[in-house]
Amino acid sequence: MSKYDLSSIRLQVVEVGQDKVFMVTGGDAHIGAVATYYVDHDRLSGATFHVPGHKEQELCERLARKAAHQLKVTVTVIMGIHFDAITRMQIDEIVQTAERLLDEHLLIKGQLNE
Repeated sequence: MSKYDLSSIRLQVVEVGQDKVFMVTGGDAHIGAVATYYVDHDRLSGATFHVPGHKEQELCERLARKAAHQLKVTVTVIMGIHFDAITRMQIDEIVQTAERLLDEHLLIKGQLNE
């Protein structure tokens, strides 16, 4: 059982050469969805997979697409966040937190590359 704790949401980054792997976890961490995106001739391409019964797919894809578009490298996002019996408002907070963590990382990377 995993009680709702927004502060447990984490973003870990692994650099694979120029490419990036982002792991977004929280609560009872697991692998619920994986998305890989890359820029190919100014077009964003990729794929998303999810484990049946898990609901991270949409957010996972959105984060991977955003990071690949901004960084112009291949990006894989692995996501698994689980809290028992959460509300719609808590889900929205989780989404906002995951997006904020990615945005903070991308902002730092953007400043370092200038």
